[in-house]
Formats: sequence, structure tokens, C-alpha cells
Amino acid sequence: MGESYVSCLASKLEISFLFGKTHLLNSENYLLTALELFLDKFVNGDPTNDNANGTVFEHDILQTQLRHGGDVQGVIDSLDYIYGMGIRALYISGSPFINQPWAADSYSPLDFTLLDLHFGNIDAWRNMITEIHNRGMYVILDNTMATMGDLIAFQGYLNTSTPFQLSEHQVQWRNPQRQYLDFHFGNDYNQTCNYPRFWLDNGYLVGTDVTFEMKGCYNSEFDQYGDTEAFGVYPDWRRQLSKFASSQDRLREWIPSVRQKISHFSCMTIKMLDIDGFRKFFCELSIF
Repeated sequence: MGESYVSCLASKLEISFLFGKTHLLNSENYLLTALELFLDKFVNGDPTNDNANGTVFEHDILQTQLRHGGDVQGVIDSLDYIYGMGIRALYISGSPFINQPWAADSYSPLDFTLLDLHFGNIDAWRNMITEIHNRGMYVILDNTMATMGDLIAFQGYLNTSTPFQLSEHQVQWRNPQRQYLDFHFGNDYNQTCNYPRFWLDNGYLVGTDVTFEMKGCYNSEFDQYGDTEAFGVYPDWRRQLSKFASSQDRLREWIPSVRQKISHFSCMTIKMLDIDGFRKFFCELSIF
């Protein structure tokens, strides 16, 4: 990832920050007491951004599925209290990027170059992270850049669940006026595709009964295999190819060009905000 690198948490781990700052966390001090929080459900430090999009269904503290109003200013106002509890790292769940107006959990980003103004602008973010660092603390963000919002629909299943199939489905924009600017789908089918390896829960490779069907795919930057519930009885390899929870478009990150874009946007986040690490699903923590 250019100036930074990613690795999983281990007993001895070097953390390389940008701008030449380097720290070593050894086996005696690498365990930090961390606080995980959803910004929206934390402290509302700046009520002026509660309805940043100016929509009707956006902010309501009495509703669990709408925004509560928490933001980065609320974190700044609480840092002395947080530090006094012994917390030395903040893990901020969700994405800092623009989501749908009502998407309080912020796990459905629409653009990896635009911050969600419900939480604050870039100056507010930088101020928060500077205040965190001034206290000798670390800040970790989610890296959920393989799943995005819900702008893509499967043809023939616009208002119902889409069956999962390895031959994929053709897709369309739910609203042609609302599209991702950096990623695009395709409906031209390639008879052969270079699929990655998939693994079962027991540590063994997915069998030939499945891989035999992994032949072609659409020329798309998104997986178009259909829906699978987010958590349940289905194997991981299937959930890794499905639209997450039927509501988050999944990027085809195993395509080198897509993976390069994800890495590029990750590096932009590091340089823009000077964060200290990403949380990833395939290991406990990724630190720079």
C-alpha cells in the first residue's frame, strides 16, 4: 500500500506511521485497552450537522433505524473522560464516508472520496485525530471497502430476494440518476474467469463440486451472484460472493483492478486523516 503496510496483530509488531513516525509495540505493551463505538450513537457534539442532507427521514433520537446525531466533535468533548477510564485506542465502527441519509451504522458507503458530513468535515476529523494522538492514544477505522451501498438491482428481482447462482445475474441501477462514480457493473459474460481460492470453515479448500461451476463471470467490478443472508447456515465462500445481507453491493475485490482501487482509497484515507490502523474481517487488526 505504498508508504504504509498492513499486517495482522502479533506478539511483536512494528507500527509504521506515515510521515516517518515509527513505533515498536513489543510483547510487553502491544495489548491496548480499546473502546469500540458507533459515532452516530455516541455523543452529539455539533447539532448543526444532524440533518446534513436535509431529508425527512434522517435524524430522530427516538428511532433505532435513523440517526441519533453523534459526531467527531462529541468524541473530542469526551476524550478526557475516555482517557481517564484507561482507554488507549478508539475503534470507530462503520465507514467515515458518505452513506444514505438515514444509514446510521455507516456500513453502506456510496463514495470513498467524500466524508459523511453528519459526523463532521475533514477539519473536524483531523482535529479529533490530532487530539487523540496528543493524548498518546490510537485511532482505528473499519475497512469495509469491499461492500458499498444498495444502488444495484438484479434484473427480474427488483423487489424480491435474488437466488444465488454461480452463473451470476444481469443487473441494473435502481435509479439511473444514482450511480457509483468509481466502480461499474457489466452485463457482458466472459466464458472463463480467474477465480481465487475459497476455503471452508474447517480449513480445507472448497471442493470440486463447487469449483467445477466457477467458470465464467460477467465483466463487472461487482459480484452479481445474488443474495445470501449475512449470517446463518451458508458457507463463507458463498457469503463472500453474495450481496451482503441483500442490501450492500459487493465489489469483486479478487479482480486486480478492483483491488488496486480499494488499496488506493485506503491509502487516501490514511494520508487524509492520519489514522493508525484498519480493522479487517480476516484478522483481528491491521496496523500501519
